[in-house]
Amino acid sequence: MIRNLYLFAIAIVLSIGPGHAQLIASSDEPIDITGDAAEFKDDIAVWTGNVRVVQGEAILTADRLEAKLNDQRQFQSIVALGSVRYSNGQEAITGERADYDDAARTITISENVIVTQGKQVMSAGAVTYWIDTGRIKFAPEPGKRIRGIFYTGKDEQT
Repeated sequence: MIRNLYLFAIAIVLSIGPGHAQLIASSDEPIDITGDAAEFKDDIAVWTGNVRVVQGEAILTADRLEAKLNDQRQFQSIVALGSVRYSNGQEAITGERADYDDAARTITISENVIVTQGKQVMSAGAVTYWIDTGRIKFAPEPGKRIRGIFYTGKDEQT
């Protein structure tokens, strides 16, 4: 069971790490953002309604996306709000909010988080991933516990 938990945690790190989560990590692939409406003022860009962000195989969808740009017009922070879903074709992470902080080099998905890889599922209040170190932390919702459902190779054959 510990081995399965460890392997699943590694899979989650890979699913939101630099290899797959190209939405935030440095990548040569362009970032394609669409939404029903967009507004730009100074260093803030806001997309609303059926927001979809695609970079390579990585896809992020949300009701709203707010991006703060730095002086070089690069993303400084990004907040995705409402029905947030990240997928890369192998794993999926859902929640109500996702925050990217370039200075801290972290991605945090929060509020009713569900991480799925095949039949394996973990639920938590929040998942924080440190891009540079690969550290990942699951935090429970207030008054709840973190839950993981894991299947052994034997279970998957039935």
